[in-house]
Amino acid sequence: MKTTRLLPWLLFLSGALIYVIGLWRACPLLSGKGYFFGVLMKGMFVTYAYQRAVNLNQNDERFASVCQMVALITIGLLLVGVWNAPLAPIEKALYPAAFFICLWGQILLLRLQNTGD
Repeated sequence: MKTTRLLPWLLFLSGALIYVIGLWRACPLLSGKGYFFGVLMKGMFVTYAYQRAVNLNQNDERFASVCQMVALITIGLLLVGVWNAPLAPIEKALYPAAFFICLWGQILLLRLQNTGD
């Protein structure tokens, strides 16, 4: 179905665009922009690596625990960065939500790619 292909792309792109464009406009310094972009890339990489290992049946307990540790560190970095950024209270909730929506869309895309739908 076309809706099953459209929903993950919509989640992924809308989450990424809200996160990147919103934080680009909200952070006055280039270092802050790079920090939040790096957090997004790190989160996307760890979810991609874990889903790829699951799809290829190559994950083990050690790899899964490393992925979980990196994901928790990434979420911690995101929350500390948003807490200390000069943002309005609604933005402090919006950008982490957009981050998780982007990652959820990426996970759905990888699962959809694996099933071949």
